Amino acid sequence: MFGRKTSDARAERAARRIQAVGLTVAGERGGRVANKVSGALGYGRVELCDDPACPDCARR
Repeated sequence: MFGRKTSDARAERAARRIQAVGLTVAGERGGRVANKVSGALGYGRVELCDDPACPDCARR
């Protein structure tokens, strides 16, 4: 029960870390590649939006 919640959090953390590295190394193109890599690994994708009022993106 608790292991599944932890693994979801770890997967999200890994996906966000891969996304950050991709954006740092190659900008937007790196972010797209990072999404493909994290999706292929089963971690999910990180979607970034341009809305400054978005509560999820404002925490960055």
